[in-house]
Amino acid sequence: MEDARAVKEQAEAELKTQISGKDKDLASKDGEIAELKHRLQEQVEKNESLEIDLEAEKSKATTAEEAKRQAEEPRAISSSALNVAQNNYAEVQGVVDTLASEAEWLRSRGLVLVLPLFNLCFIY
Repeated sequence: MEDARAVKEQAEAELKTQISGKDKDLASKDGEIAELKHRLQEQVEKNESLEIDLEAEKSKATTAEEAKRQAEEPRAISSSALNVAQNNYAEVQGVVDTLASEAEWLRSRGLVLVLPLFNLCFIY
């Protein structure tokens, strides 16, 4: 009976030692898990921060693109107005050239050309 008791006590002591070792292992694993959770949370926060930064950059890019597009509209209008002005100038130049030619023709025949519409007088 003493042998059985000694074997039982020996088995209980070994079991307590194993349980104590397992408890220490679990405590160590709990510490590792806590550290991993902490790192994971830091990465999540960093990711959220980067997403916010990305959205801000996208917004800046959209704003810059919109500003560029808005700047192009007046440029196109200005270019169109310049083309109209150049066409008008060419037409007026043609009229002036014709009038000058006709005035020269009249002067060669001894006539004076008066243009009251433009408040100009060509006397040759």
